[in-house]
Amino acid sequence: MTPFRAMRRGYESRFEPVEKAVLAKVARDVAALLRDESGLGPAQRPERPWGPDGGPRPATPARPGAGPGGLRAPDDLSALGIPTDGELASLTGMTGVARVPSDPAALRLLPDASKDDPDVAAEFRHLTQADLARSKVTRLENLAELLDPRDAPERAVQQAGRHGAPPPVRVPREDAAAVAGALTDVRLVIAERLRLATDEDVERLTDEVMWDNEAGRDIPAVDDDRAATRFWAGVFVAAGYAQESLVEVMLADLRSGQRTGQPSDDAESDG
Repeated sequence: MTPFRAMRRGYESRFEPVEKAVLAKVARDVAALLRDESGLGPAQRPERPWGPDGGPRPATPARPGAGPGGLRAPDDLSALGIPTDGELASLTGMTGVARVPSDPAALRLLPDASKDDPDVAAEFRHLTQADLARSKVTRLENLAELLDPRDAPERAVQQAGRHGAPPPVRVPREDAAAVAGALTDVRLVIAERLRLATDEDVERLTDEVMWDNEAGRDIPAVDDDRAATRFWAGVFVAAGYAQESLVEVMLADLRSGQRTGQPSDDAESDG
């Protein structure tokens, strides 16, 4: 992975294919964790407007008792059932029940607003958790699509760089803060899994990973705790490297008077 650098329309870095695939997978897993722990529910893909034969998708028939256009008549509303937390959140922007995440990793992303006043913490969670979780899920899923798009096979030929090299990762300036935030969320979850509680823990782990890389040591090809720790430590450091280099180039833009969305004088990469 190369550090991010400023380009005309944003920031650019080159990732190894395995780095993109792993970070995208972890970002999607963290998004799924947040959906489950916050009550948003699983992601739903938008329904395609065409049917299996390529023609228009047939309209969904109205249920008995439904009014024009398939809408239920008022006397049939009881059959709708009780909405889930996720459905309430999408309608009102708040959850019906202030669900406290049971997974410590999710709790690091959705922490209590007050450690001293449980009532304040519960009310704040009730009012804000749905919006906060939804925004985090969105930026995590967008990060995953940026690194490893689901339609990558169809786009590979058009986006291949010079001499057929994998295309660089390009982050538009207006999306840079969200990408950096998503990388931070990935690191927070991995830090919880690795039980990294202090800055000293993070520095020690980073030094170990960098030392192993310089020494050419590969991750052990065995399925044990040591191999798993080495793997997740590598992902943690890679996400941190990407996040820190992106933030550094964003700050450099700000120091030079560059503002989000304004083009710079740097030449665009030819890939």
